[in-house]
Amino acid sequence: MPETVNVIVPVRRLSPRSQYCFFGYYDIPAADEAGRHLCHRVPFRDRLPRRGDVAELGWLSLPQGPDEEPDQQFHPIAETQAWNFQQSSMAQWLASERDTCLFNVFEDGHYGCRVCNIRTGRSRTLPLPVANVSQDGGKALCINMSRLFDFRPGYGYEEIRDPFADIAQPRGDGVRLMDVGTGENRLILSLAAIAEFLEQSGEQIGGRKVLINHITFNPSATRFLLLLRTFPEPGKRWETFLVTSDLEGKDLRHHQVWGIASHYHWRDDDGMLFYLNVAGPDTLELALISDSTGAKECIDTAYFRYDGHCSYSPDRRWILYDSYVDGSTPDYLRNLQVYSLDRREGILLGRFRAERLTPETNDLRCDLHPRWMPGGTAVTFDSIHEGFRGIYRADLSGVVGK
Repeated sequence: MPETVNVIVPVRRLSPRSQYCFFGYYDIPAADEAGRHLCHRVPFRDRLPRRGDVAELGWLSLPQGPDEEPDQQFHPIAETQAWNFQQSSMAQWLASERDTCLFNVFEDGHYGCRVCNIRTGRSRTLPLPVANVSQDGGKALCINMSRLFDFRPGYGYEEIRDPFADIAQPRGDGVRLMDVGTGENRLILSLAAIAEFLEQSGEQIGGRKVLINHITFNPSATRFLLLLRTFPEPGKRWETFLVTSDLEGKDLRHHQVWGIASHYHWRDDDGMLFYLNVAGPDTLELALISDSTGAKECIDTAYFRYDGHCSYSPDRRWILYDSYVDGSTPDYLRNLQVYSLDRREGILLGRFRAERLTPETNDLRCDLHPRWMPGGTAVTFDSIHEGFRGIYRADLSGVVGK
């Protein structure tokens, strides 16, 4: 079977051949204006990380045009033991400091976040691992990565036992707000308070064990959204609840999703693009939600028929999307696509070979996790279609420039 199908744009691998390289999630800054793309390099791909496993963090050069071949050189920066295959070490460029990236670490028995200037080599360590950083680089949202590991091993970190593991809805755990410059932080919203708010809003949480799976600032970092999920009970899938808040853990807003809300992206300070139940159970659509009013607008029910990692282009005229493997067919291909909001038209950019997985190995999967590059005319994505994890760049200038 071919490695790729229906590829209509120039695609080049950025990372070295036959090495296991990946970036991670789709909605954090992977590249800076100097054309340096962050990358993790690991020695295996057939199991989840164990305590002590190290990922090398480095950067790759982005080509300057569709005809330039990337040099595929890995430039090392540091090492970390706080990483996973889905969201990596949360490595990203820091907007507030030139030549500076940050990434989560595990050192001296504690999680933290390393802020590193790759030009001078100077670094400092923040006392908590980050789950999301504001676009201006000044603030971070922090959650319990050990609790997340217990829920989904491909998203959390395994080194430390969750100190609240035996408490279903702890008051001492939840959302912490941290100053990236100083490391000062405080608990602004507890898991217990979120569960109580949802009960008051009409949801049935009961005494179920809960955690925060995803959390993200809006563009101006005046509010944030979070996905609260329940640990699955025997024979049942977890449930998801969508809540937004201000930075004091006040002015909470509940958006009804009937148990399912998945990937998302902030369009602006009010609009949240989400794949979720829009009007009741089994009404899954890609929709734009107003945080202030709760109004939902479906984007294109005929085109967006499955879940994908969604993000707006820098000019907000395009939506970048991908797909999971369709297990009902033998081809195991993942789609890379864009959608024109001006023309209300989707374009398949290519399909890339994946691997068959079992429920036990699902968190080892290599999602495309496509990411917009600065300027909005190219994207990068992770893929395993050549038989090893690699980072690839697709030039979209001939598509989005039309």
